[in-house]
Order: sequence, then structure tokens, then C-alpha cells
Amino acid sequence: MAMKRAVEREILDGADVPDALANEAYGQLTRIHRYLGDTAFIVKAIRRDPLPVRRVLDVGCATGGVLREIRQKLGVETVGVDVKPRGARDIWLPIIRADAVRDPLPRADLAFSMYLGHHLSEQDVIGLIRNVGRFSRRFLLLDLVRHPLPLALFRTFVAPFASPVVVADGCVSIRRSYTRREMGDLTAEALAGSSGRFRHSVAPLYTRQVIDISY
Repeated sequence: MAMKRAVEREILDGADVPDALANEAYGQLTRIHRYLGDTAFIVKAIRRDPLPVRRVLDVGCATGGVLREIRQKLGVETVGVDVKPRGARDIWLPIIRADAVRDPLPRADLAFSMYLGHHLSEQDVIGLIRNVGRFSRRFLLLDLVRHPLPLALFRTFVAPFASPVVVADGCVSIRRSYTRREMGDLTAEALAGSSGRFRHSVAPLYTRQVIDISY
């Protein structure tokens, strides 16, 4: 039976989450992205880009943990945007408060978004893709896949080692995410009538889907 898309909000989306609790959770999520290969995927994509990548934008960066690792590995200029930035400020890693669906964004050669899409409505996913294209020539949108298999894998292999907040939000995130077909259709609608093109891939066991857009 197909999973119906969940509508409940995640804990970390709340305005009243203490900074200490949020920073702990985002630190764990940064490590999870590293262990699952999400960060390595972005690094490899940047290295293989056919054009020079001097500046990278993280859309929905939270505390900037993943972006910090990318800067350390590649030595590129980095900047993040988030509707509600968290964590200590770093002069080498500017994080700008902005709504990436609607607001002007810092210009970059390549932008990426790691697990932001499932937080957005269908129209906001479309708006995000269109808005990022105004400020970057390439956009890598990584997200979860709504499917029972990644939910079972998360509960079995990640949940025992994560905090209650990360566990609760992780389960909701998978149930809030889009299926492969849904995400592909939204991307096609966002780029309709433009010169933009995209590649769509799904990792084994439905652990990740990637929209790779060239504008």
C-alpha cells in the first residue's frame, strides 16, 4: 500500500525549540549526512562539474555543518541561507537569513539543498527551483523518498544511535517526503518553458533521491 504524505510538522520546525537542543540535533544530522554519503555526493559533484566552481551555496543550511565540511574538503568559498539560522557565527561561513522560495539569494556557481524539499508544499518546491535558478547555474536538490523501506532502515540502523528529536523528526521527514514520480513531476513543472534541464536519480533501497538541475 502506498504511503500517504504526512502533514504534521517536525519538532525542529517549531519556533520554541531551545538553541542547545536544536544545535545538538543538527550536529547529529551533519554526522548522519557524512555517514550516509550525502556530503561525499555533493563533494564529488562539485569536483566533477565541467565548469569552475568557486562559490557554493547551501540552501536551508541550518547551522552550516555540511557546508563547513565542504569548505574544508574543497577550499571553495561557501555561503548558506536559512529561514531560521542556528548555531555560532563563523566569519568564514556566512549564513544569511532568507526564504529561499521567495527572497533574493547570494550568487553562486553551484547551489545545493540537503533534505529541505520535504518541508515544502508542492508550490513551494516549484518556487524554490525557480528562485535558485535566478542566482546559480546549477542546483543539486537532495531529499528523502516516501517509501516504507527507508523508514524501516532508519528505525533499524539510525534511530538506536540518535537523539529522540532526530528519531522523531526523521520518521516524520520520510513520511512527509515526495515519491520519485511526485518530485520529478514538480521539477518538470518548475522548469517548463525555460532552458533548464535536469537529471533525476534514486539511490538503492530508496535512501535518497537527487534532482540535478542545470539552468
